[in-house]
Amino acid sequence: MNLLHRLTGILLLSALLASAFPALDPLFGPSAMALADDDDDDDGDDDSDDSDDRDDRDDDNSRDRDDDDDDRRRPRADRPNRVAPPAVIPAPRPQPLPQFAPEIVVRDMTAEDLLQLLDEGYTVLDAQPLPSASGALIRLAAPPGTALESARDRVRLLPSGAEADLNHFYRAGQSQVLAAAVPTPAAPACSHENCGAWQMIGWPENRDLRPDCRVTVPVGVMDTGVNLAHDILQGARVEVLPDVLDTRSPSAAVHGTAVVSLLAGNPGSRVPGLIPEAQILAVDVFSSAGQDERADVVALLRGLDALAARGVRIVNLSLAGPANTLLESALARLRAERGMIFVAAAGNGGPEAAPAYPAAYAGVLAITAVDQRGRPYRQAQRGPHLDAAAPGVNLLAATSVRGAAAKSGTSFATPFATAALALYLSRDPAAPVEAVEQRLLSQLRDIGAAGADDIHGGGLLSLTDLCG
Repeated sequence: MNLLHRLTGILLLSALLASAFPALDPLFGPSAMALADDDDDDDGDDDSDDSDDRDDRDDDNSRDRDDDDDDRRRPRADRPNRVAPPAVIPAPRPQPLPQFAPEIVVRDMTAEDLLQLLDEGYTVLDAQPLPSASGALIRLAAPPGTALESARDRVRLLPSGAEADLNHFYRAGQSQVLAAAVPTPAAPACSHENCGAWQMIGWPENRDLRPDCRVTVPVGVMDTGVNLAHDILQGARVEVLPDVLDTRSPSAAVHGTAVVSLLAGNPGSRVPGLIPEAQILAVDVFSSAGQDERADVVALLRGLDALAARGVRIVNLSLAGPANTLLESALARLRAERGMIFVAAAGNGGPEAAPAYPAAYAGVLAITAVDQRGRPYRQAQRGPHLDAAAPGVNLLAATSVRGAAAKSGTSFATPFATAALALYLSRDPAAPVEAVEQRLLSQLRDIGAAGADDIHGGGLLSLTDLCG
């Protein structure tokens, strides 16, 4: 009897072990272990099958477990091969765009100082003239083994090297194209798709009937290339100045075409310009580097010099980048000596980003973007340097080849301020820079928090007296 109980206990123990650990089941031997080892994916697949079976039970109370039994007992050769799902490889994170070229730029360096640097191992990469300023820009490579910032600081110690800096890059803000969007419907009196934005700031329509309210001064635009053959620019007085750098790869005529269309678009087109009568002098300061389009400091300074040589008094700068001593000095010098007004985009780096330049420089008007309800553009950069807000969300602008698309960004708000200042300056060309700017800034409409703030600057453009 005791023997019978012992045998029964052994059989029960074997059954329990077999159910918990099939590889130890004496009825199946080592083949059960081989099933698990042959295909590491079986466990995962079986789990999925079990889940499916549970779903089936939820649906129809089925208790069929034939699939599990068949897999366990079916000869290996008869079992279908199970293919593992393809591995999901995460997309590589985009590398941050470079902020400067590995070189130093200095302006108007004396021969004595330059020879000193050559003796110390610096190399002259090239020299670019600034005819309007009777000066020159020199690009230098640092001595081998010397950190770029340290090499720059050494140049700054020389009598004629105080303004030396890195050759920083500036970009057009990567404007957002709203493919599925259309401009906000305007009031019935409007005759074009951007009319709601015009009405929002009190831009006067039918200025062609007001000979005393026309732009008579040339307006400069420093941007990417411009497609002069675009249908929206037919009849526009747009001139693209010669290349400021002969060695660069030309930029695509995308961003610049859009910006210029907002200023000078044909009045009968889908994008009538704010000041279609104006002479626009455009400078392509950008170059292509793979998928990156950027303007360096040398190109910007050469572009500013070219516009100054043509007598331009107001310049639209729908671009942004880091601080640069040479650029800051050039803008201040042209403002003081030539009476030039600079209007720059606040930048689209996001509300947490540091202020972008040249907008953040004193003496440059920084323009941010809002939608037609006065809400700030979500990617606009913020800060106490902001001067004013203008429509810049969901605006219709020319595309690179033909037609138009809705676009958003501080780049597209900037032309509204540029156009208004061009009209003010045309009415009184002898007025000091400060007086022209103050006329614009003194009439802003406060939006958002009371008073000036880091989101809207002094407020929204209000131009009801533009032709008054």
